[in-house]
This record gives sequence, C-alpha cells and structure tokens, in this order.
Amino acid sequence: MYSSTKIQIVEIIKKNGQIQVKDLVQELGITAAAVHRALKKLIEEGVLIKRGTPPLVFYFLNKIQEKQSTVTLSHDQEKKLIDHYLYINPIGEIEDGVSGFLSWMKNTQNKQDPVKCVQDYIDILNESESHRNPKYGLIEASDRFKNIFKTTSLDKVFYQDFYSLVKFSKTKLGQYLLNGKQSQNKPIIKKIALMIESQLKQLIKKEHIDAIAWAPHSIPRKIPFLKELEKNLNFNLPKIEIVKVYGGDIPIAQKSLSKLEERIQNARETMVVVPNKITAKKVLLIDDAVGSGATMNEIALKLKAKGAKNVSGYAIVGSYKGFEVIKEV
Repeated sequence: MYSSTKIQIVEIIKKNGQIQVKDLVQELGITAAAVHRALKKLIEEGVLIKRGTPPLVFYFLNKIQEKQSTVTLSHDQEKKLIDHYLYINPIGEIEDGVSGFLSWMKNTQNKQDPVKCVQDYIDILNESESHRNPKYGLIEASDRFKNIFKTTSLDKVFYQDFYSLVKFSKTKLGQYLLNGKQSQNKPIIKKIALMIESQLKQLIKKEHIDAIAWAPHSIPRKIPFLKELEKNLNFNLPKIEIVKVYGGDIPIAQKSLSKLEERIQNARETMVVVPNKITAKKVLLIDDAVGSGATMNEIALKLKAKGAKNVSGYAIVGSYKGFEVIKEV
C-alpha cells in the first residue's frame, strides 16, 4: 500500500516528466530526509529510477518495469538469463536477466517470439560454453592461434569469455569490458576483477606461472584499463615490464588497423620488453581483448627472445567466430 507521500511523488513526476529532491521538498512541504526515504522505497519497488550525479540528480518513472511480466519462461531459461545476460541500453543503464533481454529485443527491433528468441540465445550460449577447457574453466584458443599465424610464440592461449555471440551481440563480460574501458569507470573495472580473479589464479597455479606480463595499451588513457585492473588483482608474482613506444608523430591504435599484416607490424615495431634478460621459466601474458591476436603473439616472441621458456596468454575476452578483428575495445 503506497503512502500518500509516495502517491504524490509519482503524480508529480507523471506531470513533470522528472523531478529533483529540492523541488519535491518545496512542493510537498516536507523535509529533504522524508523525501529521500520515500524516493528510496519507490526505487526499491521498481517504480522510479534515478539518473545523474550530485548536484544534478533527477528521478523518473521506470518505464521498463512491466516488461518481464509479458513473457512466461521456464525456470531454467530465467536462470540462464540471470546468470549470463546483461544489456547496457542506449542511455547507459545496466539491465540484466529477463528485463535486460527484452530491452535488447525492443531496442534492436527484434520481432521474433520472445520465448523462441530466449531459447535461441541459450542454444548459442551452450555451444559457446562447450569450448571451455574443463581443467581451467576457461576457453582454450591455442589451436585458433596456430590456424592464424604461420609461427606462434604462445604455448597456450585462454579467454575468460567470448566478446560476443552470434546474433546476440556482446556477452556480459564483453559489455563490462567495453564500457569499463571506454568510460574509464573504476567500479566497473573492479567488478571485472572480481569476475575473473578466481579462475585466473587457478590458471596461474595449475600452469606453475612464475612471472606476469601485462600487454600495454595502444593509446594513452587517463585511467589505463589494465593498470587499474592490475591494482585490483594481487598475484604476488614478479612482473615483467612491457611498454609501447611510438615511432612516428601519431600513436596508432591496433583497433584502427584492419589488416592482420598491419597489426603484426604495429606490434612488432612498437612493443618493447624492458628487461634485458628474463629468468622466469613460465610467463603469463595478460591482455584485455584479443582481436587478431597479433599483439599477444609478437609480445610472446619478444619474451622468449629475452629468455622466457614458456609463455601462456590470457585475455578477458576474445573473438568467437574465428579471429575477427575487434574494433571497439
């Protein structure tokens, strides 16, 4: 049962489209604390949503709350969506589970029957999951590298997940990576660290890794994604420093190069392993996303030239269909 205050707030927002706390205080003649309590409950109940950052915070009616009730799914279907599906809508709101899937269908103008569409998604998801190595719980992409490059310097390659799925756009981890990297959002980067930490540490243990190398970013950023991720992951292992040096006046991002040969040249001539000699026998090279794989392969070659005996690669996400170039991250 709604209190009179909550009813009045909803009616005011219906009339104005949005509202700020100061306006509600003035219009209702109650304290800011009372307004905040009512707003908090309305958000928890799914009636309102909050947008903006202080001091410009606005409250709107939640227009997507009714979506989930329009589709009847089995328990297993709902659980799959809850566990795996995430959608970031055009205004930057994170929606997951059933409501997120239905929002994606609406915004992409997908006219398929929702139940059939959900099952198609689950079938493709299950197929993608079949590529996981049961020993590590990670996707093993070693053979794919061997199919792409005449000579591969990586002994093994693993992905935490695929970047996207056929027909269904980005995976949950792919969404977080793209938006965490582009927005340089520290809370999202921390969330990614929590999502990958356990399996990454298991990989380090099972492969007897004794040093870590982090692939440098192509373009300088105020908050470098991998450096921020590193802060949230404590491996207690020696770090091999790798830097990107620019030969020309303009830094060229790998994602801007469409041909494999160009990407190989970019990585070969700009990636530098700093130590003159590496004593670690087994090195784990970590990158955020694998598109062509050129950067990771060229760095591995340089690590072995400096003394590393074995180099494994780990990427948070990688291409699902072959090794298509990922151009967004």
